[in-house]
Amino acid sequence: MIMMSTHSVMNFGVSRAHNPEIGLAAFAVTMNIMNMFASPCFTSRQMLVALAHDKKSLKVSRDIMLKITVFSLSMLAILSFTPVGEFVFVELFNTPVNLLGDVKTAAVYTMSLPFIYTLRSYAQGIIIIDKKTQYLTYTVMFRIAFMFLLAIVLPNIGSLSGATIGVMIWTAGMALEAVVNYLYSIKSFKNLPDEPNYDLGNQDLSAKYAFNFIWPLIITSFIWTLGIPMMNSGLGRTSNPELSLATFQVSRNFVWIIVGFLENSMRQVPLIYGTSEEKIDYLKKFTFGMGSILTLAVAILAFSPIGNWALLHIIGVSENIANASRPVLIVLIVLPFFIAWSEYYSGLLMRLNNTKSLSVGKIINLGLTVLSVISFSILMPQLGATVAALGLIIGNGAEILYFRIVYKKALVL
Repeated sequence: MIMMSTHSVMNFGVSRAHNPEIGLAAFAVTMNIMNMFASPCFTSRQMLVALAHDKKSLKVSRDIMLKITVFSLSMLAILSFTPVGEFVFVELFNTPVNLLGDVKTAAVYTMSLPFIYTLRSYAQGIIIIDKKTQYLTYTVMFRIAFMFLLAIVLPNIGSLSGATIGVMIWTAGMALEAVVNYLYSIKSFKNLPDEPNYDLGNQDLSAKYAFNFIWPLIITSFIWTLGIPMMNSGLGRTSNPELSLATFQVSRNFVWIIVGFLENSMRQVPLIYGTSEEKIDYLKKFTFGMGSILTLAVAILAFSPIGNWALLHIIGVSENIANASRPVLIVLIVLPFFIAWSEYYSGLLMRLNNTKSLSVGKIINLGLTVLSVISFSILMPQLGATVAALGLIIGNGAEILYFRIVYKKALVL
């Protein structure tokens, strides 16, 4: 939940720059598209935790990580310095032409992200293997404090656009976290054995095995991060694309402070404890309760003055964006409930070793979300950022329905 506040800190900084609506819209486009190609570096942490439990296997994993880093860097360079970037931003993702200058300038500042993400994943993987996960919380807190300081200072530099300020806050904050994580990981690295324990039947990790493990994660990560840029493409067709992009960026990040920790986390509860019908019945009540509490929290933000006050005075957006965010927040009220049940079924399906259905469910979710956003943007462009919220609800609802059908069939078999 602390980590989810990062996005609101960045929005706070961008909102204090000149022409905040343009800045927020350009920042949303830049980060979503550039992160799509840098995101493979995030997945390497899962490879380390699963495969690297000694210094020898860690070296093999590190070599794979460096190759992924070079690939991501090459993609970011092509987008930043060649006409391909303009084609991707404008033609593929329908970025408004008046945002292109800010987007291209800000994109250059993302070039360091593959190195930062890789160093962070490498260090965090070692820390997790050594079971010193409390250090991860400390480093996130350092990062948030540093980013908040930058969000106060950078908008005072008149030569920086809002999008550039947002990217600089993100890259500098992540760089600090990566370095502090690395310093923490040095001691954990020394605690690792030099080689696998052959007496226990452990074997040397091969580069081929490590690559076969990580490439599906890279593809899944790329497909999933494709969702927000494709939704932004739909928002580019609304009546006021700049306001729509900025409003959705702010509203979604605002809600994600409350519900973001559910994604890929709550599934561990049914995965671990769903061992009998009695426990599964209790887990249903737990999921219902968790979803209901978080849904109520979002409803309070949507319908009470608290949400508007927080947007205006804590995040610091303009009154125009705060007012436009209200209908988006109203539509997203049920999102926590949907995510909670999606995680419930994900955990149970993982217990049944039916992980392929999880990928299919995400593809269904992404496809219907993007299709809905683009359709609503064409049919009802006056709805603005609300079309993206409707798309999220439709996509997540379809995912839950698919997971439920698959799980019920698995029980019969």
